[in-house]
Amino acid sequence: MSENVGKKYFMSSVRRMPLNRAKALCSELQGTVATPRNAEENRAIQNVAKDVAFLGITDQRTENVFEDLTGNRVRYTNWNEGEPNNVGSGENCVVLLTNGKWNDVPCSDSFLVVCEFSD
Repeated sequence: MSENVGKKYFMSSVRRMPLNRAKALCSELQGTVATPRNAEENRAIQNVAKDVAFLGITDQRTENVFEDLTGNRVRYTNWNEGEPNNVGSGENCVVLLTNGKWNDVPCSDSFLVVCEFSD
């Protein structure tokens, strides 16, 4: 499953994996873990995944400061109600839920992967 938005192309894997493996998979394919920069990209990732999927967003460097995987602070967010909540103080990664909202989760949990490619 894939979808284009502007000059970006999103493609989903059918396997679930932790974020470190997701980053490696997307890198092998010459892409990155999908990071929505606006509502249109968020919807495209949701349409491609059709299930809970990792986003390329973490707060691993500084708690509650969410950055993309290159270290840039994210400007667009779409948190689910009550999120991010850092339950158990180990939720440093972000997933896109089936409703299009975001939730913080442990990076070691396994979810679908959506890779992002630019023209």
